[in-house]
Amino acid sequence: MLKTKNIDKWLGYEFEPVENMTGRDYSSFVRNLKAELKAQLASGGCELAKFNKGYFYASGFIYSRSADRYVYFSTGDVRDKHWCERILYRSATGPRDFKGGTNRFTCIEYFGADILALLAAGAHEYAA
Repeated sequence: MLKTKNIDKWLGYEFEPVENMTGRDYSSFVRNLKAELKAQLASGGCELAKFNKGYFYASGFIYSRSADRYVYFSTGDVRDKHWCERILYRSATGPRDFKGGTNRFTCIEYFGADILALLAAGAHEYAA
């Protein structure tokens, strides 16, 4: 479930590049997204180990101290109005493991719950 009141204004928002760059609206969105992810993960004792602001996408790694495991995530291109319905996540061996385990997808509302469920299940499905 959404934890911050600021992320809902970005659902369905149309971002536009400004001369091959992201605009201020995207920077504001990224701050709100990061706050949302932190809020959703806090109850499970997880933290954002790494957060990357890309060209209209965000990605990073989540670390669980209790499980001593990492999870990779990526929003995909947020200019697609449906970005919030298909966020990639998968198990990872560390904060540089971009291959990781089996791809899974979730929506922004259940992001935290799905990450915590993956960590609780102890899924170690690493690509060969």
